[in-house]
Amino acid sequence: MSQPTIEILPLKKGFLRSAADATHALVRIIAPEKPADLQATPRSPLDIALVIDRSGSMEGKPLETAKECAIRIVSGLRPEDRIAIVSFDSQVTVVQALTSAIETQNIIKEIKGISSGGSTDLFAGWEEGAKQLAPFMKKDRIARVILLSDGQANHGVIDEKEIFERVTKIAGAGITTSTIGLGHGFNESLLSGMAKCGEGVANFGQEADDLDEAFEQQFAILSNSYLRQVEIKIQGGSDVKARLVGEILEYGASRARKLGTLPWGASLVAVVEMQIGQNAKGNELLAVNFRAHTKDGEVVKYGPQILSLPEVDLAAYASLAPDTAVASAISEAVISEKLEQVEELLRRRKHKEAKALFAEIENRSDLTDWAKQKIAYLKNLLDDDMVMAMKEMRYSRSDMVRGAKAREMAAFEQVVNRCVMADEDAVIRRKIASGRSVKRQTPTPPTATPDPTNGQA
Repeated sequence: MSQPTIEILPLKKGFLRSAADATHALVRIIAPEKPADLQATPRSPLDIALVIDRSGSMEGKPLETAKECAIRIVSGLRPEDRIAIVSFDSQVTVVQALTSAIETQNIIKEIKGISSGGSTDLFAGWEEGAKQLAPFMKKDRIARVILLSDGQANHGVIDEKEIFERVTKIAGAGITTSTIGLGHGFNESLLSGMAKCGEGVANFGQEADDLDEAFEQQFAILSNSYLRQVEIKIQGGSDVKARLVGEILEYGASRARKLGTLPWGASLVAVVEMQIGQNAKGNELLAVNFRAHTKDGEVVKYGPQILSLPEVDLAAYASLAPDTAVASAISEAVISEKLEQVEELLRRRKHKEAKALFAEIENRSDLTDWAKQKIAYLKNLLDDDMVMAMKEMRYSRSDMVRGAKAREMAAFEQVVNRCVMADEDAVIRRKIASGRSVKRQTPTPPTATPDPTNGQA
């Protein structure tokens, strides 16, 4: 198997001992281009279990959107793919056991017949989706559960930690999970957490059109995977405190993070913050290791890759020019961290503190062009629809801090990046509005929605 490239790109080409401010580096694991002998190879066949929430809270537009999404997915499958359909409220129904996608009209008819019901046993619905796939798993096929729900679990297993543990276990066995949040009040904590633990993708939208791009991108990356379950681990050198930037509320001073699937010809990235102490010895500041699984399930390890920099004095350090592309990536990772803090303050109804922190983000001098547009969109949402603003913050953070990127560093400044897939280019759009399709994104603020917290500060 071709070996990936590991890069550690420092903000500056030197370090200052005992500096008041931390310094940063960008870490990338880069997949090689797809070998010529694989270029013409058809994509791996898919085994998909669509799990549709039909509970009472999904009645109306959310359920109709879920059904339309499911129909579009089924219609886009190939004859070699297989599909299962599961629906649930307090009871679970296998609408269609895993079957070939050759004849889809009967499956679509069954999807159209799903109607809303009672309570939400979300875990049981997801579990049945996984059970539909488990007996038929093969190394040359890709197995994924796609859950379409508002995430309002209120029946059966409802503890998020327990659900995440089960999803993680199944992902380790080769059945990954993606989630689609539907409706205005969907539970982003549960659905985004399931996708993360399930090594899948979390998306949301109010219209089926919002999700077409997400499905296309998801399937393209799935079928063109070079490595999966990629995990980064970092270790600071002597008297060097190192942590991965982002997701601070969940992980604290994290030294390990799952980055997901690495496609051919793309890279996965992470930003590291380093505080270099007075007693740092030598010039080896950081060690980086990666652990991953191949397409065949083999565990592979890469590293350690060492960051070594010359020590310089204050005057020399001040004169060193920062790498502008690296600075852009660092800026977005830091903003992602601050948006997480804003979201948490809003959840605790500390609106005054949240708005002050958001204003601090808005006034930063290092915002990239894409981040400026994103922040402007979030500001409109905060004024008009706080519920959706919090969801946008959560779902947009992964665009800033990690995920598959085009190999060129200029990709950090592009709105559209391209990853070359097995049979076609898959356009990976860094959207301004995570919950809208590119076609529907406009600078017009969304329709105002009453603040569920009644404006309490």
